[in-house]
Amino acid sequence: LSCQADGEPPPVTRCARQGANARARASGAASRHDAGHYLCQATNRHGAAVRSVTVTVECERGHRGA
Repeated sequence: LSCQADGEPPPVTRCARQGANARARASGAASRHDAGHYLCQATNRHGAAVRSVTVTVECERGHRGA
């Protein structure tokens, strides 16, 4: 999951799962454990913008996920 934003000065972006201290993984295969609500935030000296994203992971039948 990646968070992208444009601005001047360029904003610092962060994406984290709600209710967790860990940041969202930058890459790799998703598993059912990655499903949930995430907040993506972009911040610079002018302020911040926040968006909420819901991630749903559908696994193939019989696949247990990592």
